[in-house]
Amino acid sequence: MEKRYVNIKEVSEYTSLPVKTLYDWASQRKIPSIKLRGRVLFDLQDIDQIMAAHKRDAQQCDKTVNKIVGDILENNYNA
Repeated sequence: MEKRYVNIKEVSEYTSLPVKTLYDWASQRKIPSIKLRGRVLFDLQDIDQIMAAHKRDAQQCDKTVNKIVGDILENNYNA
């Protein structure tokens, strides 16, 4: 059975976010958490949903990169 609730250190390793940031976000209610016996726990399903909601669309990233490169090339060509 897969673990559903994890501690803050495990979420930090899972997301590559600093523990302090996660504590701050939990206290500001930016991410859902529960406090049980003095420990802050997170539901991995909630974390996955948050990560998916903030995932950038690859095509949008490509468009942004192409625009930046085009602007740089145009500015260097006109200089």
